[in-house]
Amino acid sequence: MGAKSYFLVDNKIQSMDEEFIEGVEKNESPSSEVLAGINVLIIDDNPINLIVAEKTLRKFGAKSLKALSAKEGIQKFNSETVNLVLMDLHMPGIDGFKATALVHETEKYKSDPVPILAYTTFAYDEVQAKIDEHKLDGYIGKPFTQGQVFETIMSVLQVNEASEEV
Repeated sequence: MGAKSYFLVDNKIQSMDEEFIEGVEKNESPSSEVLAGINVLIIDDNPINLIVAEKTLRKFGAKSLKALSAKEGIQKFNSETVNLVLMDLHMPGIDGFKATALVHETEKYKSDPVPILAYTTFAYDEVQAKIDEHKLDGYIGKPFTQGQVFETIMSVLQVNEASEEV
């Protein structure tokens, strides 16, 4: 899978090499349903990042729930069915590390833990120790490629499924 660049054109996010028509990509690939039934909560204070992540996840069949703040994200986590969380680390107020700790403290998480991935512009080397310390399950750097998102999500979901089978 190659890297893609996204641009804001007429208030719509578009990739450089594919056109989006009414929110659905023209050329759907066989992988377009591989994440069907997976609900991903994206917590990011940047609306453009939310849109880009949602379009990327939709390409693989996942449903996105979006939150513009850690507080809103924790509320959605508690009230919605969530299989995976993409957590921006740099947000005003409550940052992604503190938000992850707050999610880990919820009764819902304690009874049914889901993977939480760092989703950030920080380089991995800059935040690796804090990711480990705060028990995040993985890292996706921004800007990202569709391949990076897919591979990281599949790796944590497969690890999660394997631990549930034991």
